[in-house]
Amino acid sequence: MVRVLLVVIFACLAGSAWAEKRVALVLAADEYKILRPLENAVNDGRAVETALEKLGFEVFSETNRDLRRMRRALDDFREDGAGADVALVFFSGHGVEINGENRLLPVDADPASLERLKETSLPLEEVTEAVAAIGRIGLIVLDACRNDPFGGQPGAEDGSGRGAVSLKPEVAAAVKPGLGRMGRAENILFSFSAAPGQTASDGAAGNSEFSAALAKFLPTEGLEIRSVLTLVQQEVYDVSRGRQLPYVENGLPKLFFAAASSSALPERDRLLLAMADITPDLRSEVEKVAASADMPLAPLYAALITSGGPTMQEGERRAKLTEAAQSFVQVRADMRKFASSDPRVAELRGQAEAQLALGAFGEARILLTKAAAID
Repeated sequence: MVRVLLVVIFACLAGSAWAEKRVALVLAADEYKILRPLENAVNDGRAVETALEKLGFEVFSETNRDLRRMRRALDDFREDGAGADVALVFFSGHGVEINGENRLLPVDADPASLERLKETSLPLEEVTEAVAAIGRIGLIVLDACRNDPFGGQPGAEDGSGRGAVSLKPEVAAAVKPGLGRMGRAENILFSFSAAPGQTASDGAAGNSEFSAALAKFLPTEGLEIRSVLTLVQQEVYDVSRGRQLPYVENGLPKLFFAAASSSALPERDRLLLAMADITPDLRSEVEKVAASADMPLAPLYAALITSGGPTMQEGERRAKLTEAAQSFVQVRADMRKFASSDPRVAELRGQAEAQLALGAFGEARILLTKAAAID
């Protein structure tokens, strides 16, 4: 009887997901006139737009708009999306916090003075009001804390440090790169690419780490939106090796499934969800060991979780993590020895890489042994 009930409930969820009216506004800006320009924000907008369209959203897209056009886009979105079940706004570009107020920066944002910066930036509250007026469920996703919009010396490899724009003391004192906490908003979920007050990477491979993960995981079948964003959060955390951890503030009173059909999650996705339950203190331990071994975080988390590390005493746990890091480094070194063009060797090497990424060092060694017998 319970199984029948579950099937009926799931069928209703799956059917209702596609019966919903879903609308989205995608805003992207990288051609800044005064502030430091970006490389990937528009690419990110396109990637997210594609993912949303596949999920049944009617998407309205605006690229490299000034403040007037951004406000016009919001007004049009209110009109075109009226009565929607789900309303989503995605913004990729620069964002800052000014005296405790979050603001998105259009391409004509001008930091000549504090008053001028306020006049040429869009309060996030305006976006929130628009989303709340449109849909019963609101989602606001912000990849909007890209490095330092006022910094970036020409030729600087990491784009950090002030120098691209000379800021007056009043502006420097009042403005924080990155966005602050919103506080709960009824029926709206906020997803930020970085923790409050922290900045995010613009990415080095055509997309930011956050937007790439968002486009990847939004279509995940059978997961509620908060679990989807947990996957995004942990993927970015892993790829950035702990330097960036996205943040979510949730005010949704009901569940929302972006893709409602169900299938088994891949092992890596299950690992990412498990990583989210690790305490900050344990995260710090893992990050230190990973940094010393120059390795990704996920394999160490896998070793920690599967060995019962969270319940171990600190010394025992540190020894376990160190042992796992040494195993990873050794297997990685062994893997680099295989340069054969034999497709069987290449397949085994790929399988070994996948196991290594999951912290399954023993399985990776077995696969490399098989490859060695062929190579």
